[in-house]
Amino acid sequence: MAMPRYYVGLAATFHDPALAVVDERGEVLFAEASERFLQVKRAYGAAADPREVVRRVLRDHCDPQGEFVLAKAWSAPFTRFMEFQSLLGLADHERLPRRAGGLTRYLCDRSVLFYSLWLQHTSLRLSGGHFADILVRDHGNRRVRFVKFPHHLAHAANACYTSPFSEAACAVVDGQGESGAMSFYAYRGGELRPVAAARGPESIGILYSVCTDLAGFSSEGGEEWKLMGLAPYGEPDPVLWDELRELVRVDGLRLRYPRTPVLRAALARLQRRARPPGAPAMEWAGFAATIQAFYAETMSRLLGNFHALGLGDDLVLGGGCGLNSSYNGRLLAETPFRRLHVPSAPGDDGNALGCALLAWRQDHPGRPAPARVLPPYLGSAVAPRALEHLVRFSRLPGLRHLPGTVHEAAAELLAAGKLLGWVQGRAEFGPRALGNRSILADPRPAEMKDRINALVKFREEFRPFAPSILDEHGPEWFEDYQVSPYMERTLRFTAAARARVPAIVHVNATGRLQSVRREWNERYHDLIAAFHRRTGVPMLLNTSFNIMGKPIIHSLEDALGVFHTTGLDALVVGDYLIEKPSAPGTP
Repeated sequence: MAMPRYYVGLAATFHDPALAVVDERGEVLFAEASERFLQVKRAYGAAADPREVVRRVLRDHCDPQGEFVLAKAWSAPFTRFMEFQSLLGLADHERLPRRAGGLTRYLCDRSVLFYSLWLQHTSLRLSGGHFADILVRDHGNRRVRFVKFPHHLAHAANACYTSPFSEAACAVVDGQGESGAMSFYAYRGGELRPVAAARGPESIGILYSVCTDLAGFSSEGGEEWKLMGLAPYGEPDPVLWDELRELVRVDGLRLRYPRTPVLRAALARLQRRARPPGAPAMEWAGFAATIQAFYAETMSRLLGNFHALGLGDDLVLGGGCGLNSSYNGRLLAETPFRRLHVPSAPGDDGNALGCALLAWRQDHPGRPAPARVLPPYLGSAVAPRALEHLVRFSRLPGLRHLPGTVHEAAAELLAAGKLLGWVQGRAEFGPRALGNRSILADPRPAEMKDRINALVKFREEFRPFAPSILDEHGPEWFEDYQVSPYMERTLRFTAAARARVPAIVHVNATGRLQSVRREWNERYHDLIAAFHRRTGVPMLLNTSFNIMGKPIIHSLEDALGVFHTTGLDALVVGDYLIEKPSAPGTP
């Protein structure tokens, strides 16, 4: 009997490491970022395969005696380059502080690039060793081989092989790849053909990250969405706009920065706009609005030039810049493309799945790739034993077992204004909570946004919350409605809808929506439908099940920790509902 073969993808960038597994049929068995298990935001410098995660994956998804192909998201030549510069000591981390010398050096000085490469090399060296070691030590299995793929090709594979398109134009835009920050591909018949690549340090992603830091947020913490959330509160500054145009110029399918003396002067002017510590974020809303508008203009020009190559009207967008949902919602209106797909994990964590799928295709050339929307629920489930122990030992007075009706009870609580933690099935792959690791609320009360920020999320007041809407009702509530399965694009509410759900309408009348279909998530669809029957509103306020600065919860213990230390009123885990007792004088 032939041994089963598994393709294990390892996202081994120094941030957002992740692990994914694909079986010999090409089906995705598992995909999860390391930050979830470690409960450390973005998991800087961590291996993509923590030992306990490997043991769970082997137990739950693989035959440990099978054959394993471990695929990493850096090409062999680039890996050798990282090893060479590390041996030469060019990236000695003891001598290279982060953000060395400020913004100018961050973009101009090679030492910062070498420091980044050192971190990448460290993560790459760690990743894969745990998986191989556990196979040998625990199972006596040495049937393991390693393969490597270019960083941007992994982004493209993750985006295209999980898309509903059989052919498309694919753009990968991130902060830093192997030789540049942008690559372009033609996708057809399961094959990815490189079309163009921008080589050099010019990067719209790096510029956006730097401006995130200048606005007083942390790009290392992945807080670019704070800049996006702040932008609608301001108006673009024409002086700053001109300075940015002096800094960045679109040339075909690449960006051009000026020569170093001009670049340094332009960056120095930009850096003088940095928000001082303690200054109110709202005073930098005009700065944020300018950066977001400039980003949108730059992307639209690049993608317009890409469309002119004649590769089709369907666009697949990968890379970290695919997380800019504010622009994604405008993309089809501002470019000639007619349909858009962004995967659930377009950033570096998604490269784990991209590598696994590339390794599978390498062994199955010519096999057609399925054109489908891949469900994002690919991560870990709550451990059954933990739930059994909760029921047996917790003695929680508000614990009820409601098989088949828990969604009705939850909808009743939500309609009454309660704040609800909602944990179902397997966790989402990617940074968005899509109805399996969510905090939910009624979107109708105007004060609900401030209430959640103050009692649960403990975050800035300007950041919006997202609507999860039954897909069949989308056109009634959003202008030019687009299906958004992964909460990947921001659309404009209709005028009639805005007054009905003020808690999820941002200051510019938009919402970063998730479209919910029953075939994608049956339990979540049933919950929203039950809420709709009670209220006439086919959507819920949805935010990730975490507090600011922490990853989305991973275990039952994580969920209980957030539940008992925040203002959540109730928690649903599977078919179990836990309610806190009401305070005296409250309903």
